[in-house]
Amino acid sequence: MKKFAFVVVIVMALTGLVFANGGADTKEMRELPPGPAYASAAQPTDSGEVKPIKASDEPIRIAVLGLENNPFWIPVKEGTIKANEELKAFNGSVDWIVPPGDKHTADVFGQTLENAIIQEYDAIATIAGDSGIIPYINKAVAAGIPVATFNVETNDESDRLFFVGADLYRQGQAAGEAMNNFFIEKGVSNPKIGIMTGFFAVEGHELRRLGFEEYLTENGSDIEIVGRVETHDSDAEAYQLAQDYITANPDLDGLYVAAGGNVGAAKAIEDAGLKDNMWVFAYDFVDQTMEYVKKGIIAGTIGQQPFAQGHDPAIRLFNYLVAGEVPEAGRMLTKSDFVTAENMSQFGDW
Repeated sequence: MKKFAFVVVIVMALTGLVFANGGADTKEMRELPPGPAYASAAQPTDSGEVKPIKASDEPIRIAVLGLENNPFWIPVKEGTIKANEELKAFNGSVDWIVPPGDKHTADVFGQTLENAIIQEYDAIATIAGDSGIIPYINKAVAAGIPVATFNVETNDESDRLFFVGADLYRQGQAAGEAMNNFFIEKGVSNPKIGIMTGFFAVEGHELRRLGFEEYLTENGSDIEIVGRVETHDSDAEAYQLAQDYITANPDLDGLYVAAGGNVGAAKAIEDAGLKDNMWVFAYDFVDQTMEYVKKGIIAGTIGQQPFAQGHDPAIRLFNYLVAGEVPEAGRMLTKSDFVTAENMSQFGDW
């Protein structure tokens, strides 16, 4: 009997037959095509605008696990809500679920992902902040529930189907190049800056920090980094940390904010009366950030299409389940436009 069960498992794995919700007692077996190569990458032309292909015969429920700890997540949630509206006519639904915590890490997201498996969602999209989330992702996939990651994902491979988000290391390099060129154009020699990241434990945040620092090192920049701190994606914490930087370094020239907290950092500079003497380089196009771009305190910010990060994973998972459509790459990259006060009118009405 044990040998027979082992053979059955192998046959199921080879044929690609899976249970939609973790067991034959709940759903008929669904045959799904293999996913794209894990590390393959593409910037899809329909980013933020992908549409459902056809209606499902059975209701399809998709869980999107996200955060609401800073303004970045507002358009992400809006993207998920839009996906839910679009899928209603196709017999699908999307639930926006915020774990009971305010971190990207597996100690927060793991149990919520486990609960989504227990609740028999047909597909799950989740942040993958550190490698501790991998066993949960793999457990869902083993139960026949395809998983997409978005915003951040781990360096180590999981069984996820695809990722939606920016190339964070390259974003960090772009920020390093932009800040270095900015100070050269300003005529600031040997500028001093402080680095702010969200969480050192979140691998995506570290990619932005490392990309930034390695660009400076590899290109012989004279920028001096005076410190590295965590904001925990909090503007309130970033405000206090920026004040601490300014107090400890009266000749500080700038702050690089690799994750949440850029508004708090910019406000600290403004309140200290250092406008035109100290600048922030940051991420995202949310309204509060763009106000400080207008003021010239945030010298540049890099976008990452947050609406698409909430919207596209749900729609692409639905199309995979219902129509067998495989995303064109394992890493579906969002746009990373660089916005300054000079060009911001090209990217929206702020």
